[in-house]
Formats: sequence, C-alpha cells, structure tokens
Amino acid sequence: MKRLIYTLYIVLGCCSMLRAQNLYVGSLYVTTPDEEKLYGDGGDKWTTRLGIIGDLFNFEQPDVLCLQSYTDTQLSQLSRRLTSHEAAGDILYSKALELDTCGTVSDMPEGSVCSWARLRKEGKSFYVFNICFSTDASVSLTSASRVRTALGEINTGNLPCFVIGYLGVSETKTPYTRMVAKLADCYTQAPVVSAEYGTVSNFDLEANHGTERYDFVFASRNITVRAYGQLQSAYYTQEQNGTYKRRLPSAHFPVMAKVSLPK
Repeated sequence: MKRLIYTLYIVLGCCSMLRAQNLYVGSLYVTTPDEEKLYGDGGDKWTTRLGIIGDLFNFEQPDVLCLQSYTDTQLSQLSRRLTSHEAAGDILYSKALELDTCGTVSDMPEGSVCSWARLRKEGKSFYVFNICFSTDASVSLTSASRVRTALGEINTGNLPCFVIGYLGVSETKTPYTRMVAKLADCYTQAPVVSAEYGTVSNFDLEANHGTERYDFVFASRNITVRAYGQLQSAYYTQEQNGTYKRRLPSAHFPVMAKVSLPK
C-alpha cells in the first residue's frame, strides 16, 4: 500500500509539473541602417546581419521575440527569415502558440512606442508588451507611466504578462524604478544568469561595455523566472586587406529569459 501511495504521489507530482507552461521570451534591438552608419565602421551591413540574425533565432527558437529599432523592410525580411514564427506587428511568436488579439498602446509620448499581443500556449493565455522608448529620460519616464496604466486597461483579466524591450535609459534611472514597482526584472529574479556586460555594444567588441542595461525583460510577479541571459554570438567578415574581423549582429545584445507561467 505504501508503495502504491508513493507511486501515485510521484505520478501526480509529475503531472502537476507538466501543467506549468514554460516559455522562452526576449528582445532584439534590430538596429536601423542609419544606426549602422552612426555606430558601425561600414562593415555592419543589414544585408549581412539579416542572415546571421535569422540563423541565430532559428536555432534559439524563442516562443516570443520582440523587435525594436527597425525599418519596415527589416521587419518584413526578418519575419520571413524566422520560418517557425508568425508576426503580430513587431512581436514574433512561435507557430506553436496561438494569437488571440494584438494592438498598440495609444497616447504614447512622441519618440516612444508600445505594441502588444495576447497569446496562448496550450490553452494558457498571456500578454506581451513590446516597448521602445525615447532616450530622453523625462520622455522615457512618461512612457513608463503610460505603459503601466495601459497594462490595467488592456490586461483586464490580470493574466500573466511581459513588458519587453528598450527602455531608452539604464536601470539606474527613474523609468526603471517605475517599471519594477509593478513588474519583476527577470535579470534580478533569475537564479541562473549569463550576462557579463551591459546590453549596448554599438558593434564594438573591443570597447569597455560596462554593466548598465538598457534592454529588459520584465514579467508580472505571478510568472516564475528560471533563467536569464544575453546572446553574445558573433560572426566574422573578411576585410579588404585580407584579414578577418569579428563582428556583432546588432548594436545591442539580445536579452532573453526562460520562464514558467502559473499553473
């Protein structure tokens, strides 16, 4: 009898674990051609980076990837490259998920944008808000306040939700404080972290990148954060003098989190 009870305990425990939906979500700051000219040395062309980024995320297979700082052409090309994903505007999601609805947050301050989508994984719904804020600290703060209000306006059922993307300022500034008053920063909550640098690289592998973060994965507090990391993949180009140079696929490191939705 004891063995039967113990077996049932193990089976029911495993079934309970299976009901928790795991997700892999993150942010990619694409970097526009104008930013290439500003930060790059002429060798960081989108025509090359597109294939590198496509291969990277076709391998990583995130459930959700939020895109910031792109042109319409870049968004279209990247959406086609990620063959296992669909696009809800600038939110790419795995074909294994279902899209309920999507939209944009109205009344955002000039220079900031926020899109959103409600998605489902095996019957469990959750929201994703994709942010790209102004680098002006006061505008970023107003943007953070607007997004916090929008969470309540749009996510009326208090479903699990993520706010993912570019804050415009680092975690040392007030907009970050405004966000973490309502949401958890996956970087600080994860028991496993792989992120040795700040999130901005400006295509420069040799620079002292410091530790300040400008790109974030925030999650509602009913979501369990299991791991967080930056994708620091690089590639090589052959230069005119015949040497090879190691390059980065974006001016920012992609930031990713592995999480579990509440049961």
